[in-house]
Amino acid sequence: METVRFRFRGQGPRWGRGLVVAVGLGFLIALAPGEWTSLPAARSQTGEVSYESEVQKATQFLRRRRYEEALKSFKRANEMREKKSVECWFGMAQSYYGLGAHKNVIESCEKMIEFAAGDKQLQAQAYNLKGIALQTLAEVKDQKKLQEAEATFRQGLALGTDLLILHYNLGITLLEEGRDPEGIVELKKYIELKPDPANVEQTMKMIDNPRRAREAFAPDFSVTTSEGEYLTLDDLHGKVVLLDFWGTWCPPCVSSVPSLRDLHKKYAKDKSFVMISVSVNDEEEKWRAFTAKNQMDWPQYLDREHTVERAFNVHAFPTYILIDHEGIVRFRGTGASFEKEMSLEDAIRKYMKIAAKTGPSE
Repeated sequence: METVRFRFRGQGPRWGRGLVVAVGLGFLIALAPGEWTSLPAARSQTGEVSYESEVQKATQFLRRRRYEEALKSFKRANEMREKKSVECWFGMAQSYYGLGAHKNVIESCEKMIEFAAGDKQLQAQAYNLKGIALQTLAEVKDQKKLQEAEATFRQGLALGTDLLILHYNLGITLLEEGRDPEGIVELKKYIELKPDPANVEQTMKMIDNPRRAREAFAPDFSVTTSEGEYLTLDDLHGKVVLLDFWGTWCPPCVSSVPSLRDLHKKYAKDKSFVMISVSVNDEEEKWRAFTAKNQMDWPQYLDREHTVERAFNVHAFPTYILIDHEGIVRFRGTGASFEKEMSLEDAIRKYMKIAAKTGPSE
């Protein structure tokens, strides 16, 4: 079974890479979402926690993105199997991935490959995650790491399993290496072989524009503003877009409102610039009252389901993300200060000038 996970890289989060799909083992989906709450660990008559209950607990932590706790539990369970548990090594690899410890991901995957000898499906999963970790470490620029990732994905494919996502990840790696024709072949193969249509649109965008594998293109998003206007990333193509992630509960966000209001007034007549404030963790009534009282007359969006926040991997407030006329993220800043405000406005001026000179590009 394939579990989809967004991966972000580069200076700040990186979205050009698109979707990276990490393929999980059956035990990682053993619990339904409603069962993710902590359960007491089962104990034997001697009072010892069983291997099965420790793995179950680790799995719950992993699903809830509590990676450090998941890692500890997987390690404890692995000790109960003399450090030879394939499911624990894979759980540890995913926990390390969540923590950004990509070198540890590689080591854990190598252990998984060793102890899964004879099980090609499990080994293919390990090669896939190892390749993703190498790809992440490469950050597009390190050709040696990209070559290692390529070789790893090819090792997984050589096993002859039905793990089709290996074609996708190999294709993206080849695009990152600048080998567009070869990469496109692998991406097309992925689309042809994959029975589930999920990810097809994203993959087609990579095929049509291989730069998406090498540059920080923004993730697709859509908002319906407080004024009832529906906006998507495609609608905004050709414009310079500033996303302001904030909340009325956030003192630095509130203190930044006058500066944002001045910024909006400065560029209000310029149709090539759009500013959208994305409110997170706010009550609707309080949010509407605040924006009205403070004359926040630019597009306002209440991110009730945290969809846009998660797409852009925002964890601190305020966060400002500037997207150029091609849809590439050019600036990301967190926190409120005079220096950051100046850097943001410098970036806005720079990319508006570029947009005026070059116009929209496909």
